[in-house]
Amino acid sequence: MVKLSNTAKKMTMVVSVLIGVLILASIVYYRSFAFLPFAIGAILGGGLNIVKILLLNRIVEKTVSMDPSVTVRSFYAQYFLRFILTIGVLLAAALVPFISLWGAVAGVGIFPIAAYSMSLFKLED
Repeated sequence: MVKLSNTAKKMTMVVSVLIGVLILASIVYYRSFAFLPFAIGAILGGGLNIVKILLLNRIVEKTVSMDPSVTVRSFYAQYFLRFILTIGVLLAAALVPFISLWGAVAGVGIFPIAAYSMSLFKLED
């Protein structure tokens, strides 16, 4: 079981809420079941963001007790992993016909918005 920090928990909640708002906006925009490909893409992008939050939480907790030279390599390796995961999700959304690429892009784009919105909250860690 992964123990999440308070910041990771709050950011996961913010990502989930923002994806929900994005899906609700797509329902209002499309006003039919045509919103489903967009919603699937947004959920895929939001799921990727939650995985990225879990990976970031794990690397931060892990590097506290590591040697600084190993820490830098570990951060770069995990950054590359997150980058590859993002490319994989966007590529899957582009190639699979029932997933909207724009929904996936919007879902992936939620991450920086959620990270910025965390500075607006009073964090109590």
